[in-house]
Amino acid sequence: MKITTEQFEYMKSKPAFQNEGIVGAIFNRLLKRKLSKDANFKKAIDSFDSAQDDMRKAITDAEKKGVKIPKELKKYAGL
Repeated sequence: MKITTEQFEYMKSKPAFQNEGIVGAIFNRLLKRKLSKDANFKKAIDSFDSAQDDMRKAITDAEKKGVKIPKELKKYAGL
């Protein structure tokens, strides 16, 4: 069943369809506030960053030693 342009405009004018963007923005703002104060989340982000740096270093060292690294792994590592 396809909806006509008139039906689409009618549905778009309903408050439920208009407030959805506002609700999403409020949720994102609240989530950002909660996560910025969470010490465990900050530790997880820091450990992820250091692990990513270690992975990049290991890949570049392996390349220098002559090990062939797949393109997909380089792309995943951001190299």
